[in-house]
Amino acid sequence: MPKVRVEAFVSIPPCSGGVALKRLLREIESDFEDQVEIVFHTGPDDEEWEEHAINNAPALVVGDLVKFVGLAPSKASLVGALREAGME
Repeated sequence: MPKVRVEAFVSIPPCSGGVALKRLLREIESDFEDQVEIVFHTGPDDEEWEEHAINNAPALVVGDLVKFVGLAPSKASLVGALREAGME
């Protein structure tokens, strides 16, 4: 089964939400390493911010959908989003 792509959008310098998000994504990567692919986009100069119309950090795109903007989700919320995107 293909990996679910998670795109994380974080600010420079990092805010408290971005720090919490990075910590959460390290945990998710450890728990589901063969099922997720995590990509970080830092700063609004990255063209992916505009492509997804992200204007607040932190933000997460799970699969093809913008799922969380302006906050770091709970682990349960993120795992739910990953399952909706096809993770088993």
